[in-house]
Amino acid sequence: MIRWNLRVTLVVWAGLFRQAVMRDLQFRAQAWLHIFASLGELVVGILPVLILTSYAGSDTAVSHASALAVGVFAITTGLMDCFISPGLRRFDSAVRHGELDLAIIRPVPTFFYAVMRWIQPTELAKCLTGGAILLVADLTYDLDLGPGAVLVMLAWAVGGTVAYCMFWADLALLAFWVRSIEPINDLAAAWRGAGQYPRQFFPRTVQIALVSFAPAALSGSFPAEQLLNPTAALGLIPVVVAGSCALTALVWRRGLSRYNSASS
Repeated sequence: MIRWNLRVTLVVWAGLFRQAVMRDLQFRAQAWLHIFASLGELVVGILPVLILTSYAGSDTAVSHASALAVGVFAITTGLMDCFISPGLRRFDSAVRHGELDLAIIRPVPTFFYAVMRWIQPTELAKCLTGGAILLVADLTYDLDLGPGAVLVMLAWAVGGTVAYCMFWADLALLAFWVRSIEPINDLAAAWRGAGQYPRQFFPRTVQIALVSFAPAALSGSFPAEQLLNPTAALGLIPVVVAGSCALTALVWRRGLSRYNSASS
């Protein structure tokens, strides 16, 4: 049964992604505009990091960590904004206008379909930009990043992306209890931006929050730190992912149990 559900989920996801790509190809002018807007948003977002780094003095470690954090953050943000955040931003409307009913009656996991069906392929341009930033940083600073450090970074970037998506989902699922969560979505997107700054820029209390219950750093600066000094145990990644997913599953079940169809 689990294998069948996984197979159906993958088939549906592939279909949704193909449909999104075809939509963007059909409206190419709009797609290009979306790409430029996304890249412009990314550039505006990294300007404060560059300014703060310029005032870091002769501390080259801060400069290296800042450049790498921006690159990793661009990659993880591109993945989130392509596959997850568009659906989370629309979840409030889906609950209030009855669109969630259509997801419930389909033979696929409801949460997966409700969140993943609003794919935006143009956001993947951020991933290319992030990869280019990492490559330029490696060549500019002569970091000589080893394959082991890169693998550790990728593992933490994937785990951190999942963890922050689950955190954002927990906030979005408050739509089952409150009338509108648009300000909460804006807060989640803004807090995510903290992940592109090196953690040493923040007070100790904020640093703890950024790698625990509101894990913005896990999708940016923390994986970047592993490129320079891979110290974090890989065994913690399944714990982080499982814990965040379990909490989201609990919130989802509680919310769904009190959901009344908007179309009834």
